[in-house]
Amino acid sequence: MATIVQEYVSSDGRNHYREFFNSLAPQAAAKAATAVARMAAGNTSGLKGLGSGLAEWRIDWGPGIRLYVHQDGDQLVVMLGGSDKGNQSAEVTAAATLAAEYKERKKAAAKTAKEASKDAKVQTGKSTKRK
Repeated sequence: MATIVQEYVSSDGRNHYREFFNSLAPQAAAKAATAVARMAAGNTSGLKGLGSGLAEWRIDWGPGIRLYVHQDGDQLVVMLGGSDKGNQSAEVTAAATLAAEYKERKKAAAKTAKEASKDAKVQTGKSTKRK
């Protein structure tokens, strides 16, 4: 089963994964693109949980490439960033912050949608109370 994979754009407009990907040498970028394609094809067996909904995909090549993701249910993997072994600790912390931001933004969007739905029912004269 295919999985939706999307790159997360943070509230400040940055796409941390794309910035990381664009900094890679061509061979490393090909390895990262292959890993993303595998995730999109539904192969998430390479993900290792890091806690708080954050996971990493390890690519054992060169300096050791890591791709950081948040898996949202069984359908969506949000690309949060990447690193090599040298700056892994700082990038894991940054990815965890982005995962928390993603969750908060999703929660706020759901609340807004629920309120909009409730307002639409009130405007059309339909009761929101169950009989």
